[in-house]
Amino acid sequence: MNDEFAARRVASEVLGHLERRRADIAADDAAVRAELERALAPLRDAYRESALPAAYFEALEQELRDVIPGRWRAPAAAFTALEARGFGSWRGGDVYARVAYVFLGLVVGGLCVAAPFIPIWEKWFPFALAVAAWWLPDAQAAWHRRRYAGRLGAIVRDVGLRQPALEARVSLAELLPPAGPPSGTGPR
Repeated sequence: MNDEFAARRVASEVLGHLERRRADIAADDAAVRAELERALAPLRDAYRESALPAAYFEALEQELRDVIPGRWRAPAAAFTALEARGFGSWRGGDVYARVAYVFLGLVVGGLCVAAPFIPIWEKWFPFALAVAAWWLPDAQAAWHRRRYAGRLGAIVRDVGLRQPALEARVSLAELLPPAGPPSGTGPR
């Protein structure tokens, strides 16, 4: 099938459309399904314009309607709630929280250097830990975003694995040009 309408690419575009409205629709199944239809409308029009077999895109639309709302909504709602809480960072990772993390990093690093049973003797270790502690809220957010992106990627991958079954829906007759006299052999 045309790469433009491959199952992976279409699923990725639909999920991208849903992600732009995630905060508003993730908690409501009907809103997710309505937004899914809005996302499919321009793709459906582009597919019709390309004059490809309709059976493929109908099967692809049905697959997306079956898979995406159920698999996307639960992780999207959880991620939206986590995002609203600042990814669980203390005080949302503001400057005061970061300064507290830095001092905590210095203290923990100093204890690690001073403790005889921890084999860390480098004097710069507490300062490295303090610098790393400044970025802790950003690391937390990046971790959660990456996990969520992995879940979205799994949805796209699973829809993409259905590509051979979707292509099998198209018959050979739909791919052949209409029967008729070859061009240039008609009456003059």
